[in-house]
Amino acid sequence: MRVAVIGDGMKSLVTAGLMASVGNQVIVFNSTNTDCELLMEPGLANLLTEQHSSGRLNYLSEIVECELDIIIITDVSPIESYAQFKMELKNSVINGATFVILTPSFIGESEQLELEINEISNSAKVCCVPLLIREGKAISDFSRPDRIILGCDDAQVLTKVRELFYPFNRVTDVIKVVKTREAEFSCFAGNAMLATRLSFMNEMANLAERSHVDIDIVRECIGSDPRIGRDYLYPGCGYGGKALAENVERVARELRLRSDDLGLLDVVTKINDRQKDLLFRKIWSFFATELKGKTIAIWGGSFKPDSSNIDRAPAIVLIDALLAQSANVVVYDPSANEKIKHHYSNNQRFRIAPSAYAALESADVLAICTEWREFWSPDFDKIAESLNYKAIFDGRNLYSPDLLRKYQIRYFGIGKGEVI
Repeated sequence: MRVAVIGDGMKSLVTAGLMASVGNQVIVFNSTNTDCELLMEPGLANLLTEQHSSGRLNYLSEIVECELDIIIITDVSPIESYAQFKMELKNSVINGATFVILTPSFIGESEQLELEINEISNSAKVCCVPLLIREGKAISDFSRPDRIILGCDDAQVLTKVRELFYPFNRVTDVIKVVKTREAEFSCFAGNAMLATRLSFMNEMANLAERSHVDIDIVRECIGSDPRIGRDYLYPGCGYGGKALAENVERVARELRLRSDDLGLLDVVTKINDRQKDLLFRKIWSFFATELKGKTIAIWGGSFKPDSSNIDRAPAIVLIDALLAQSANVVVYDPSANEKIKHHYSNNQRFRIAPSAYAALESADVLAICTEWREFWSPDFDKIAESLNYKAIFDGRNLYSPDLLRKYQIRYFGIGKGEVI
């Protein structure tokens, strides 16, 4: 198929690379990020290089008139993108091209885009296939999906879009066909459920801490219940990332329009905002509210492992709070160092460390904000020797309090370890 991808983000590049890898002729329109931090997504740079070399993948900084079978829009507003490039897409619309929205912005967006397109021709249709991929695992999530939610209101177009996604649906049919509105709603509701689950576990962790209960034991107990399951029951210092927060806010905004809304998702967001302050409050209490001149080492700055994205990351909230109290901050992140360095380039009390152990030099305590694999089993002897106060504030519950006692390291986790 002749496929165009309109967008300027990680999802658009992953989509373009993988669509080209299965034999489609793909053009990426409006993309300026092919040589930036987006390529830090594992495997993406190699994928794009291979497909560009094969001739199946090409980049254009602006849309030109060409015949297209599929027009995929992701990472940008479909309505605004179509309005911007209506004339360039006119021939494709007249000849019945199918628009596929991968990142919906609101419920009813597919229908609204189709109304806009119908001003030129009724032959072009719009589908919504929410792209359910995670940073750090985007290529495997796209190429081996657990499910493909295919929102489509036209039987003929459904066959065409099924063909487009067939290479990623060969072993087991994971396509769930729904209407476009249902696909859009499922995208937002899924994110809202995930955020609710995470915030609920954080509330339970805070209660467990006050009740002198180890939340990890509780997590294992309730996770063994098949009605609940084990996934996303890990408490921590809050969730981050732009997509999750924005999708939760979209659903919350819709709920606020109802007269009987009880504010569930508003509370979920408030819990998460409060959770991002938790490590700071623990450190602040540990030093009896006097942080001036103290040096805090932080492992992990990205909002999740295998990503360089610091958008709404808990580490940024912690760093801001520490610097506001005149503390010194040293951060190490395997992927996001440069972004964090740029973010705090004008602050003399902030610096980046080249390695995890370099961050500990002259540090008073250690805080962990991202569960990068290289932090899972560190040299605790080295940590104990480096830290002036021999204390770890673990925002991801990576370690066992019993283990750290052997090294005479005080441990403050989320719902486990010492209470402060």
